[in-house]
Amino acid sequence: MKIIALNVLSEQSNYAVVHMPGREFPGSVIQGDSLSILCAEAKAISSRLKELTCADEELLALAQEHQEKLLGRLLHYQSVLAEHHAPLPYSKAAESGDLVVFIEEGDSNAL
Repeated sequence: MKIIALNVLSEQSNYAVVHMPGREFPGSVIQGDSLSILCAEAKAISSRLKELTCADEELLALAQEHQEKLLGRLLHYQSVLAEHHAPLPYSKAAESGDLVVFIEEGDSNAL
Protein backbone atom coordinates (compact mmCIF):
# COMPACT_ATOMS: atom_id res chain seq x y z
CA MET A 1 0.00 0.00 0.00
CA LYS A 2 1.18 3.49 -0.81
CA ILE A 3 0.11 6.68 0.93
CA ILE A 4 -0.11 9.79 -1.26
CA ALA A 5 -1.70 13.22 -0.98
CA LEU A 6 -4.86 13.73 -3.01
CA ASN A 7 -6.80 16.87 -3.71
CA VAL A 8 -10.27 16.13 -2.37
CA LEU A 9 -12.82 18.31 -4.13
CA SER A 10 -15.86 16.76 -2.45
CA GLU A 11 -16.27 14.40 0.49
CA GLN A 12 -20.02 14.11 0.04
CA SER A 13 -21.10 10.58 0.97
CA ASN A 14 -21.25 8.30 -2.12
CA TYR A 15 -20.25 11.26 -4.33
CA ALA A 16 -16.61 11.90 -3.44
CA VAL A 17 -14.50 13.67 -6.06
CA VAL A 18 -10.70 13.47 -5.93
CA HIS A 19 -7.88 14.70 -8.13
CA MET A 20 -5.10 12.13 -8.45
CA PRO A 21 -1.53 13.36 -8.99
CA GLY A 22 -0.54 13.16 -12.64
CA ARG A 23 -4.12 13.17 -13.92
CA GLU A 24 -5.55 16.11 -15.83
CA PHE A 25 -9.08 15.75 -14.54
CA PRO A 26 -10.54 14.79 -11.16
CA GLY A 27 -12.20 11.40 -10.70
CA SER A 28 -15.43 10.32 -9.08
CA VAL A 29 -15.04 7.74 -6.31
CA ILE A 30 -17.58 4.92 -6.34
CA GLN A 31 -17.78 2.91 -3.13
CA GLY A 32 -17.35 -0.84 -3.62
CA ASP A 33 -20.87 -1.71 -2.52
CA SER A 34 -22.29 0.91 -4.90
CA LEU A 35 -20.12 -0.43 -7.74
CA SER A 36 -21.46 -3.92 -7.03
CA ILE A 37 -25.04 -2.62 -7.25
CA LEU A 38 -24.35 -0.81 -10.56
CA CYS A 39 -22.79 -3.98 -11.95
CA ALA A 40 -25.77 -6.09 -10.86
CA GLU A 41 -28.17 -3.61 -12.48
CA ALA A 42 -26.22 -3.74 -15.77
CA LYS A 43 -26.35 -7.54 -15.65
CA ALA A 44 -30.11 -7.46 -14.98
CA ILE A 45 -30.66 -5.16 -17.98
CA SER A 46 -28.57 -7.43 -20.21
CA SER A 47 -30.35 -10.54 -18.94
CA ARG A 48 -33.73 -8.94 -19.63
CA LEU A 49 -32.66 -7.98 -23.16
CA LYS A 50 -31.64 -11.59 -23.74
CA GLU A 51 -34.99 -12.88 -22.40
CA LEU A 52 -36.85 -10.50 -24.71
CA THR A 53 -34.75 -11.73 -27.65
CA CYS A 54 -33.97 -8.15 -28.54
CA ALA A 55 -32.88 -7.81 -32.17
CA ASP A 56 -31.36 -4.31 -31.90
CA GLU A 57 -27.68 -5.16 -32.43
CA GLU A 58 -26.46 -1.69 -31.45
CA LEU A 59 -28.41 -1.82 -28.18
CA LEU A 60 -27.11 -5.32 -27.40
CA ALA A 61 -23.52 -4.30 -28.12
CA LEU A 62 -23.92 -1.21 -25.95
CA ALA A 63 -25.43 -3.23 -23.08
CA GLN A 64 -22.61 -5.77 -23.23
CA GLU A 65 -19.92 -3.09 -23.40
CA HIS A 66 -21.49 -1.27 -20.44
CA GLN A 67 -21.64 -4.42 -18.36
CA GLU A 68 -18.06 -5.38 -19.34
CA LYS A 69 -16.72 -2.02 -18.16
CA LEU A 70 -18.51 -2.19 -14.81
CA LEU A 71 -17.66 -5.85 -14.27
CA GLY A 72 -14.01 -5.20 -15.12
CA ARG A 73 -13.85 -2.44 -12.50
CA LEU A 74 -15.57 -4.64 -9.92
CA LEU A 75 -13.25 -7.58 -10.57
CA HIS A 76 -10.24 -5.26 -10.23
CA TYR A 77 -11.67 -3.89 -6.97
CA GLN A 78 -12.12 -7.42 -5.61
CA SER A 79 -8.58 -8.36 -6.65
CA VAL A 80 -7.10 -5.34 -4.87
CA LEU A 81 -9.08 -6.06 -1.70
CA ALA A 82 -7.93 -9.70 -1.81
CA GLU A 83 -4.28 -8.60 -2.15
CA HIS A 84 -4.69 -6.52 1.01
CA HIS A 85 -6.70 -9.19 2.88
CA ALA A 86 -9.68 -6.83 3.13
CA PRO A 87 -13.26 -8.13 3.19
CA LEU A 88 -15.77 -7.36 0.46
CA PRO A 89 -18.50 -4.89 1.44
CA TYR A 90 -21.10 -7.17 -0.17
CA SER A 91 -21.96 -10.84 0.25
CA LYS A 92 -21.42 -12.42 -3.18
CA ALA A 93 -18.23 -11.86 -5.15
CA ALA A 94 -18.57 -11.11 -8.86
CA GLU A 95 -17.03 -13.47 -11.42
CA SER A 96 -16.02 -13.03 -15.04
CA GLY A 97 -18.79 -15.51 -15.91
CA ASP A 98 -21.36 -12.96 -14.75
CA LEU A 99 -21.09 -11.22 -18.12
CA VAL A 100 -24.18 -11.64 -20.30
CA VAL A 101 -22.64 -12.21 -23.73
CA PHE A 102 -24.32 -11.08 -26.92
CA ILE A 103 -21.18 -10.76 -29.02
CA GLU A 104 -18.39 -13.30 -28.67
CA GLU A 105 -14.89 -11.84 -28.80
CA GLY A 106 -13.73 -11.63 -32.40
CA ASP A 107 -17.19 -12.41 -33.79
CA SER A 108 -18.98 -9.37 -35.14
CA ASN A 109 -21.93 -11.49 -36.35
CA ALA A 110 -22.67 -13.30 -33.06
CA LEU A 111 -25.93 -11.51 -32.44
